Amino acid sequence: MADHALLSASGAHRWLACTPSARFELQFPKTTSAYAEEGTLAHSVSELTTRFYLGEIDENAYETQLAELSKSDYFNEEMLEHAESYAKFIVERLAEAKKVCADPVVILESRLDFSKYVPNGFGTGDCLIIAEPVLDVIDLKYGKGHRVEAQDNPQMQLYGLGALKLYRPLFGDAIKKVELYVDQPRIDSYNGWTCSADELVAWGESIKPTAQKAFMGLGEYKAGSWCQFCRANGQCKAQADQQISAFDDFKDQGTVSLPDEPLAAALPT
Repeated sequence: MADHALLSASGAHRWLACTPSARFELQFPKTTSAYAEEGTLAHSVSELTTRFYLGEIDENAYETQLAELSKSDYFNEEMLEHAESYAKFIVERLAEAKKVCADPVVILESRLDFSKYVPNGFGTGDCLIIAEPVLDVIDLKYGKGHRVEAQDNPQMQLYGLGALKLYRPLFGDAIKKVELYVDQPRIDSYNGWTCSADELVAWGESIKPTAQKAFMGLGEYKAGSWCQFCRANGQCKAQADQQISAFDDFKDQGTVSLPDEPLAAALPT
């Protein structure tokens, strides 16, 4: 099975807005960056630290595994501090859960299948806490470019749907509410959003037609803020058309110029 879904949760804001983009960008090579490599390492350090804070591993195992992770050029003391901050946040959420549930369940790094709503859709949930009647879905964001909001965040909603699919068969209708949290320790941002399980399922049903269209590569190309992390960024006719339109709208109001190298007209006619 593929390691990455065509319609990923992290790219949902893009393929929900520009349905052909997921298949269109396949023609462009995958790239990585120092930021991505750093983020991957930060997730590993954070997971390890959280398991230690939760008592899942002892100090010797923690120190041994941390020593291996610290060999990376991307590791530094700041990363460890943020990992500890994330771990403390999980412990705090667990303490809150214990106030309403005697035996809450914590699951770290779980595969979440939301293919009921998005064809072949799956992803990885950083942390789930199940404390009837509440399901917490917590996502670690190591970037510091901008604050990520939990409210109406399609990535978080898809993770929530995947968690419901996985654990509702075990807990039944006991899970009534879903709380979605985005933890960004590097900018000291912790924000959450709550909805009912039924509301989340209704949202999942509502996006089914759009997700099916995106899976098939159909629909209209649309340029917007979601283009930033698309592999076709800078190679898309929709972006070129957007710039030309902006130029036409404002050419009489001042000096507006297009880039020296125009965007490639890569979209099919």
